[in-house]
Amino acid sequence: MQIGCALLSPQDLVEAKNIGYDYAEFMGKYLVSLSAGEYLEIQRTAERIQMQVKGINAYCPETVKMVGPGFNPLIIMEYARQCSQRAYGLGVKFVGIGSPKSRNLPEGYSRTAALEQLKEFLKITAYEFERYNIMVCLEPLAPCYCNFINFISEAVSVVEGLRLGNLGLIADFYNMEYVKEADMDLKNYRHFIKHAHISDDDGTPYQRSFLKLQKEEIHKKRIRKLFDTGYRGAISLEIDCRIDTERAARSLEIMKSALSE
Repeated sequence: MQIGCALLSPQDLVEAKNIGYDYAEFMGKYLVSLSAGEYLEIQRTAERIQMQVKGINAYCPETVKMVGPGFNPLIIMEYARQCSQRAYGLGVKFVGIGSPKSRNLPEGYSRTAALEQLKEFLKITAYEFERYNIMVCLEPLAPCYCNFINFISEAVSVVEGLRLGNLGLIADFYNMEYVKEADMDLKNYRHFIKHAHISDDDGTPYQRSFLKLQKEEIHKKRIRKLFDTGYRGAISLEIDCRIDTERAARSLEIMKSALSE
């Protein structure tokens, strides 16, 4: 199982490589916002240090609506086209669809209508990324972030209903912990899980950070349980901060030891 790290800045690519992470993730909304020159610099750096940018998190900005008021298939398609092209240029293999501000429903909005919009969003997005053989992964998010698709069973129901070859889901242990799913048996969902995230926070859900030493055994148990289901994909440390060498190295050590024990 490869272990990666989600990065806020391309300046941390070299540091993540030196620490021992197998790959990096970047925010989709960040990659799309880059100038051609800035994007080319990331490509060159990743190639020079032989560090694959294997994943994308934080897929889209708030202006690209998955559901709710402002839902626009043309905007969704154009954004997916731009993001998939830049993802392909970096060697990306999976893209996580979280982006809570793009799917937070206003009070009273029809859940039935939102589900149909989400399905259309995923169809359009999966089609654009399929051109480059990139897996699209729907991510259940904790209620502290948004009020739509909070549980694994909800995400599985959507993915299973669409039956798209490059559509799966992310098992994010941080979000799962909020809804008391982090220690559940995932065997029934093993065919749907295509990627995994893990993290702790520094006091707020909006500051996801490195794994805490006091939770080491909890994290190792969760990773082992995922591995025991037959999952052989990658797992990323998803942080909302710049790389701290000592803490990043310790987090990597915890994840590696979970797989070696």
